[in-house]
Amino acid sequence: MKRPLATGLGTVLMSLRVIWGLVSILVYVLNWTAIREEIFSTGDGTVLVPPDVADVLLIVGFSALGVWYLFYGVLAGLVFAGSNWARIVAMSFASLSIIVVFLDWWNAGIPVTFRTSLASVALDILVLLALSAQSARSFARRNDPRFISTGEPLA
Repeated sequence: MKRPLATGLGTVLMSLRVIWGLVSILVYVLNWTAIREEIFSTGDGTVLVPPDVADVLLIVGFSALGVWYLFYGVLAGLVFAGSNWARIVAMSFASLSIIVVFLDWWNAGIPVTFRTSLASVALDILVLLALSAQSARSFARRNDPRFISTGEPLA
């Protein structure tokens, strides 16, 4: 079976999400002092955490985020190869990401802007649309013996 456009597009969108995330990490690292002060200081300038501890926490956080994006990149490769479980996991992660942004907006009033999370939400929505297409589902299930060529499960 030929790889459908929806699967290829979903993979490209997932890859763009990875690139966006890695660029965001790079921007944060380049603005290290400002990020540290914004996260670990109060509005009046009171330091909540010593700078050396804050640096360690930022390194751990950015490293974990980098590993997450690398994992998501591998997941994109598996989706491109036609893995159904990877397609479902990618759609689940996209849904979870959208829900987290919504809850941040709802509870904390964090605005959804291009600077904060609008680009990632848009990419997540497009990933959901692409990977949930009938052609992407059929391609991912092409080797599953429980499904016939129409994509319907056997009784």
